[in-house]
Amino acid sequence: MTALLALYLSVLDDRNFEEDFTEVYNTYKRLVYHTAYKIMDDSYLAEDVLQKVFLYVAKNFSKIHRENCHELAAYLVSCSRSRAYDMLRKQREELLEDVPNEPDAAPVPDDAAVSTDNIERLTELIGQMKPMYRDPLRLLAMGYTNREIAKSLGLTDEVVRTRLFRGRKLLWKEMNSHE
Repeated sequence: MTALLALYLSVLDDRNFEEDFTEVYNTYKRLVYHTAYKIMDDSYLAEDVLQKVFLYVAKNFSKIHRENCHELAAYLVSCSRSRAYDMLRKQREELLEDVPNEPDAAPVPDDAAVSTDNIERLTELIGQMKPMYRDPLRLLAMGYTNREIAKSLGLTDEVVRTRLFRGRKLLWKEMNSHE
């Protein structure tokens, strides 16, 4: 018996179901892992999702309907997706908390120099934007690629490109309307 299975059995809500839980775990652990892996694209994070799902299942095993294997599989896939997306959302929020609101003090080449007033105005305008435009623009300004932005925000590359385009367009419009 694996250490994880022993852990799950130790938190099982009803000891009379140890054999049933072991059977469910052995039958569906690969399904849960692969579902999570498709979302997380990382084996360690997929294992974390697997552990969270089966800990939850063990704690609520007596309440879970196990008569229909198709319904149980669908339920476990749903739990896996939910936990995986929750983890991605938390990672994205942690990443965005680290995004500074002020421009960095890195030197800028002469041909790309922008006045301090314009930088402050741009920073202010970006801060006022909806998060769907603000977050990709901030990450782009920090030097992230579109693909990295998409992965960190849990979006597709195409959605990131569209949001960056629209965000720049809004900034351009605002900057020109105040001149």
